[in-house]
Parts: sequence; structure tokens; C-alpha cells
Amino acid sequence: MASRKTFHSADPASAGAAADPFRPSDLWPVARAHAGLVATVALAVILIAVLALLLWPSSYSASAIVMLDTRKNNVADMTAVVSELPTDPASVQNQIQLLTSRDLAGLVIERLGLDQDPEFNPALAGGLSAYLLPADQSPQSLRNAEIDVFLKHLSVEAVGLSTAISVSFTARDPQEAARIANAVADAYIETEMDADLATSQAATQWLSERIRQLSKQVQAAESNVQAYKAEHDLNETADGTSIVDQQLTAINAQLVDARSDLAEKQANSNRIALLMKSGHAADISQIVASPLIMQLREQDAEVIRDEAQLSSKYGAKNPKLIAVESQKRDLEDKIDQEVGRIAGSVANDVAVARAHVGSLLASLQQAEEQATDQNMARVKLKALEANAVSTRTMYEAFVVRLRETQSPIGVADARVISHASPPTIPSSPPRLLILGASVPAGLLLGLLMALLAERSGAGVPARRFVNGAIERLRGIPVLAEIPGAVSARAADQIVDWPAAPFAQGVGALARRIAGGPKVVAITASALSEGHSEIAAALARTAALMGQRVVIVDGNLRAPAIARAFGLALSPSGLMEVLGAKAPLSRALQRDTRSGAFVLSPAWRPRDPAQVLASPQMAGLISHLRRTCDLVLIDMPPVLAAGDARFLANLADAVVVVVRATPPEAVAQAVDALAATPVGLVLTR
Repeated sequence: MASRKTFHSADPASAGAAADPFRPSDLWPVARAHAGLVATVALAVILIAVLALLLWPSSYSASAIVMLDTRKNNVADMTAVVSELPTDPASVQNQIQLLTSRDLAGLVIERLGLDQDPEFNPALAGGLSAYLLPADQSPQSLRNAEIDVFLKHLSVEAVGLSTAISVSFTARDPQEAARIANAVADAYIETEMDADLATSQAATQWLSERIRQLSKQVQAAESNVQAYKAEHDLNETADGTSIVDQQLTAINAQLVDARSDLAEKQANSNRIALLMKSGHAADISQIVASPLIMQLREQDAEVIRDEAQLSSKYGAKNPKLIAVESQKRDLEDKIDQEVGRIAGSVANDVAVARAHVGSLLASLQQAEEQATDQNMARVKLKALEANAVSTRTMYEAFVVRLRETQSPIGVADARVISHASPPTIPSSPPRLLILGASVPAGLLLGLLMALLAERSGAGVPARRFVNGAIERLRGIPVLAEIPGAVSARAADQIVDWPAAPFAQGVGALARRIAGGPKVVAITASALSEGHSEIAAALARTAALMGQRVVIVDGNLRAPAIARAFGLALSPSGLMEVLGAKAPLSRALQRDTRSGAFVLSPAWRPRDPAQVLASPQMAGLISHLRRTCDLVLIDMPPVLAAGDARFLANLADAVVVVVRATPPEAVAQAVDALAATPVGLVLTR
């Protein structure tokens, strides 16, 4: 075997300490090395599980379904006293709390006599159940212990988004489990009905007492109203109108008529007086229309006619003519007397009408004074009547409320829609599940024991590799452990997240190689395992530490350094510098975030091995060695490309990045780099 070089700064003790981490790829070699231990532990776990399942008694679970019923009873509306049971999620949870209450549990225990069952009474069970007994051993404490055991076997939960509630009970006897589950559901329904009935009875009793009080108040208020009316003569008609108001209305109407009649008679009297004064009494309508006047005038006309005849036939001294003239004068006197009598009658009518108006005015004044007094009294009367009306309204409302609460029908707001039936299959323990889980649990425990046994053996990484690789890797230092190397743009974490585990690991690697080799090549064994990202991050870290750093992308088949820095390919690159077509100063790209220089190929050559083995490549590395503090070379994987050995010969040391590569491949890569000092970097 060729002699192997390592980093001259590597400390064997510290290398062994840094090479200790395990990765998922380590599990299979360790399990294969300790297969007997893993199998033994797994078999022991399975046997223990089987034994426990044989000794573990079976339990049966039965469930009853209770639904909160939102339908209302139309015969007797209990919501008149107790509000309708809401069915929102919070209310369903409230009903679940009632189902799991200690009072309900105690009621079921007492009804079914479960205090005599050793399964629920720790005092009768003995054994480990005795530890559940309280210290004082009082009846109440023992009862509390029984309820605690009962509630541990009871499970109540809502069924989905519905208003149904599942009541499950677990017991050793399937018949007992179904019986207790049904008893819990029935006891809940009964307690709900009893609570509603008790509330209704209490409301009825209170309403009856309140109605008796209001009845007395109604009688007193109405008596006060009637007494006040009698005291102040506040009489009303059937339609509620005041008698005084009616009198005022009637007097006003009569007064209007009387004044109209007075005016008419006064006008007639004035007209008669005027005509009589002017000597035209014959034009008075009443006189003209008087039957007596008409008769007298007819007689007067006949007398005048007779006078005319006698006067023409006899002389003025004729006795007949004298008799006729005497008769004429007598008739005229009678007419004048009748005219005077009629005029006097009209004047008398005026006086009577005026007296009537005066009488009505006096009656109106008296009625108005009486109305004023009564209006003042009615102010208080209205207050008394309003008090009586409000009291009666309250009384009638309470009477209606009392009728609504009379003889309520016992219908609960919940009902059992599915009674529990005795189960045929035990609910616990889940034997098949436990037995099946014991197999992976035993294997995991056995693997844990193998890892513990392995940790007490050789150091890492030597103990992780088998089949001959262990001997070839002994003494190879592990320079650092860097997590997250394969993430995209991992090098940005050096600037953006300097406290990240990746940045910390790269910083540890930079400090490890500081002051050592100036030209360091970074590679992997067979596959790219993030070595390009680690090379870019190392260059950026060293530049931020104040070193003049140049990183050369030597993977001419798949260049990745420029992409790791986030740089575009330069028109003039590594190939132009080696061919003397461009100066080195124009081919170098500067990383603006750290100051490191990057030299990448602008295009891929046909024969990378010929380019890397050329004297120009050696001269370029020699020039960079003289002008820079640190030169990093990103190499292709050692076992994937034969041209990697040319770059390894140009470097002072090689760092091999190991992530998921099989240990045999890592050992082969290290053997291929035997002429150059080698160090390992572990990633995950």
C-alpha cells in the first residue's frame, strides 16, 4: 500500500473527537455488525408484549346515542317557563359536562348498585386498587373514590357537527357495559325532565302568590277610583262621556236657538212698533193674517157698503145711516183693539224670549263652573285610573302566564335515539396493534442497543467503515463537519447568516487550514456531494478574514464555481489565460460580497485532462501560489474523472467531502490521492 500523507496541522486526538458524528448511512453497517444483539432485543420485546397481552384483561365498550331535540311541544309550551335548549357547539359541550358530572355518576351508581361491584369499588377490589382508596376511609371519601373510578370508564363526546352525543362506557362484562351506558343516558334524560318540572312548579308557585297580591291591589285601586268619583260627583254615561260635558253641549245648543228666536222676535216687534207709529198698522203681517181682523174687516166692508147705499138713498139724518155709522165706528174700535193686542203679544214674546236667553246663560255659567271643578278633580282621577289599569294589566298578564305553566307535560329537550347493545368484540387492549407494534419497537430498541455498543468501540470515522476500508482510513483527520452543504447558493449564508450551522462549519474549516497549505484542492470521491459549494463558501470566508484568495474552477467538465457565487460567465476565462489569449487580470472575477477572486472557464474544452496536465496550468498555479495567501481548486470527483489526479499533484493538500458515499468508495478515493496530504470534511 502506498504511503499516505495527511495535513501537517492535524492533531490525531482532535481528529478522533471531530470524527464522531453518526449519519443515517451508518445504521446499516452497525446493524449488520451487531445483528445478533438486534435480533435478541427485538425477540425479547415481542415476547414481553405477548406475555403482557395474555395477562391483560379484556374490556368491552358499549355506546348509547343521545340527541338534543329542537322540536317543540305544542300541547304545553314549556318555553313559557324554561327557555328552549340551544344546540350550538358551546351548548352541546355544556350537555356533555352534565353527562360527565359527578352527581349524575353518583345517581347511576346508586341505581345499579355498582358500589357492590369490585370493578368500581376499590375497597372490594383489593390488590393495586387499594392504592386508590382515600386515607381517611370516610363514607363520603369512599363514595368519591367510586365516582372517580366510574368516570374513568365513562366517555362522552359529540358526534361530528350534529347535536348527537355519544355516551360510551367500558367494563369487563359486555352486558354490564351496555346496561351502564343506557342507564347513564336514561338518567340524563330523567334529570333534565325533573329539572324542567321543578322549574315549572317553582314558577307556578311564585306566580300564584304574585297573582293573589295583584288581585288585592286591583281591588284597592278600582275602589279608590269609584270612591273618588262619588266624592267629586264625577258621573259619566255608558260611553264614558262626562254628564257635565253633555249638559254644556245641550245648553250651548239651546242658547244658540234661544238667541236666534229672540233676535227674530225682537226684529218683528221693532217692525210692528214702527208701522204702528207711522199709521200703517194694516201692513203688519200678523194683523193681516189675524182671522179676527180679517172677519172685522169683512164686517167693516159690509158696513161701509151699507153706509154708501143708505147715504145715497136717505139723508145724513136718517136713523139707519146713523146706526150704520155707529156700527162702523164700533168695528174700527175693535180692529184697533185687536191691533194693540197683537202688538202687545209680540212684545210679550220678545220679553219671554229674552228671559229664556238669560235663563240659559245662567245655566251655562253654572255648568261651566261645575265643569271647571270636575276637570280639576279628573286630573287625580286619571292618575288613579291609570294605576288601576296598569295593575289590572299586570294581573291579567300573570294570570295568562300561570295558565301557560299549569299541568306541564314531561317531555325533555333530549332523547335517546340509539340504546347501547352488548358488544361482541373487546375494545381494549388492541392486541393485534400492540403485537404488530412490538416488532418495529423491538427492532428500534435493538438498533439503539447496537449503537450504544458501537459507541463503546473504535472511533469515527474508522468504526463506520467495514470490509477492509477501516484499516485504510485510520489516521485520516476529519477537518470539520458542515451541515447543509448541498443547498442552493449555500455560500450566501457566509454573509447573510453568519451564525448558521453551515457558516460556522465553514469557518471552523478555514481556521483549521489557516497557516498551513497555500494551495488546497477540494473534491469528493465519486459523486458531487456539495464540495463546490463548500469550496466557494471557504473562499468567501477566507477573504472576509482578510486573506487574498483565488478559487480556480478545475472541474472543466461541469464547472459550478461561478454559479455558486452568483456570477455570470466571463468572456475571458481560464482557457483564455492558459492559451495566452487574455491576461489573468481580465479573466479574474471579483466577488462583490467578500473580495475573493474567481477564475472559471468560459467554455468547456474537448480534452480536460490535456489542459489540466499542461505546463501552462502548472505555471498558473505556481504564479497564484506566489501572489496569493490561499489558492483553492475545485476538483471533479476523484473516482469519476481521471484528470483529477493532475490537479491533486498541483495542490499542497486535498480536502475530500464525504456525505452519502459508501465507505469503500471513500477509501478508494483516499488511496488515489496517496501522494498528497488528505483531510475529510463530513456533510449532511
